[in-house]
Amino acid sequence: MKIKRIIDISGTINNRTTLWPGDEGITLDRIKNMESGDACNLSVLHIGTHTSTHVDAPLHFITRGSDISSVNLNKFIGFAKVFNISAQDCIKASDLSRLDINIGDIVLFKTRNSSLDMNGLFYKEFVYLDESAARFLVDKKVATVGIDYLSVENFYADNAVTHKLLLQNEIGIIEGLRLNDVQEGEYFLSCVPLKIEGADGSPVRAVLVEFD
Repeated sequence: MKIKRIIDISGTINNRTTLWPGDEGITLDRIKNMESGDACNLSVLHIGTHTSTHVDAPLHFITRGSDISSVNLNKFIGFAKVFNISAQDCIKASDLSRLDINIGDIVLFKTRNSSLDMNGLFYKEFVYLDESAARFLVDKKVATVGIDYLSVENFYADNAVTHKLLLQNEIGIIEGLRLNDVQEGEYFLSCVPLKIEGADGSPVRAVLVEFD
């Protein structure tokens, strides 16, 4: 089996990256600079744990949940199914019932979100998973769910029911995927979070591998 292509499905992190309202900005400070006579270039990065393409740990919404250093990496490395979902407001169980979703699957949902600019203003009316879709995925016992904006949850939700349903049932969450150039199908996913003890999430470099 030969690699046909590697598709980068990560957002770019820079000073224009779209942030969740209330999150701090991103700074990259060069503290050593070869142009100034230093022996090397060295930078310090200040960034939120849920910036751009990222993984949520259970600790994000569960008081004593596992931190990002303790998550099962099997949830973020393996074959994944990309589904194109036409829902304009939210993904419901009825949108998923006819899809080929099985126990242990990594499922990634491509929606109209993928056409949104992730280097600009935050867009509140993104497509999200409603409670029925979350319960459907829990019942299916999937390994992981990914979506193409900064949250699986409705921006206006005040109880985080979707997050809690998924995380309490040990389902991995990947948010902020860039799937605009990805067709429906099965790919190999690599989307590994940093091993940060005590953290509730981590930015990732997510890629899909397509084989001949």
